Amino acid sequence: MLTEDAVAAGDARLTTRPLTAGFGAEIVGVDLTAPLDEGTAAAIRQVWIDKGLLLFRSAANDDEAQMRLSRLFGEMEPAATADMNDPDNKFMMTLAYDPEDNAPRFQQHYNVGGIDRAGWLGWHWDQSFMPTIVRGAVLRMAEPASEMGETGFIDAIEAYDRLSPALKQRIENLEVVYQFNPDFASGQYGFPKDITALPRERVSSEPGYDFPPVVHPMVIVQRETGRKVLKLSPMHARYILGMEKAESDALLTEVAEHLVDPAFAYFHEWQKNDMVVWDNWRIIHGANGVPLHCKRLARRTTIMGDYKVGRYLDPTLDRDREVKRLID
Repeated sequence: MLTEDAVAAGDARLTTRPLTAGFGAEIVGVDLTAPLDEGTAAAIRQVWIDKGLLLFRSAANDDEAQMRLSRLFGEMEPAATADMNDPDNKFMMTLAYDPEDNAPRFQQHYNVGGIDRAGWLGWHWDQSFMPTIVRGAVLRMAEPASEMGETGFIDAIEAYDRLSPALKQRIENLEVVYQFNPDFASGQYGFPKDITALPRERVSSEPGYDFPPVVHPMVIVQRETGRKVLKLSPMHARYILGMEKAESDALLTEVAEHLVDPAFAYFHEWQKNDMVVWDNWRIIHGANGVPLHCKRLARRTTIMGDYKVGRYLDPTLDRDREVKRLID
């Protein structure tokens, strides 16, 4: 049974409730509708580094509370998809699905596990198709779906620790090439084998993007603790740099299936105005989606960052060049 704990950080003490036996914690009793003292803010950041995923559960949470929480972890950045951002707040993005919407922003649905779903997302870390990787994100469920709608999270530190010594040694210095791919049914490593894209019945306004291939290491180190992270994002991974295709496919399949083992995942069942903040350099996430008849409304803020070890495959491209960013 998971019980509440008291966590000390500086001059502050927090009450936390574990989300799993390993990673993730609910922060209990912190009121984000009012300003926080620096001791409490520092304590929250310390638990975030330790646990990777934090839950703040209160029906009173609103846009202001979400902005206050986001600022605890750094500067924010707006999504490139400006029409999804609040007209009065460029940092607040709306992620909505409404079966009655005749002009949906994104309109590719999938059948997974025999269920037609809107908003399904496979396991990934955000912006793996970019050389610079955002630090994290805060997601608030303003209107939870009446059915399904869970968001899944997996800790890639735990996943690295579960690797065999031989596999740890084999992947230590490998690099993975990523390229943006919006088709989730095209054979991604670690994705469901039974996934199919449903026919598009309406024209969507989804934009096109041109992201050149990028390279990221398969193993990184958490700066604050020295813990190693299995840094693989199944959604956009294409191949292992310098490896023959058959060997690369086999190794990526093995590592991805190890990483996304559902026995080690936490699936959050949303209540109204729950807020979850995750460390994007460590936690992969995915969304179960909702049945096509179910409405859902979420609000998201994105925490800026750069872990400094990604690069473009083309060495002539400047990793710091200004490009449109996309939250996947």
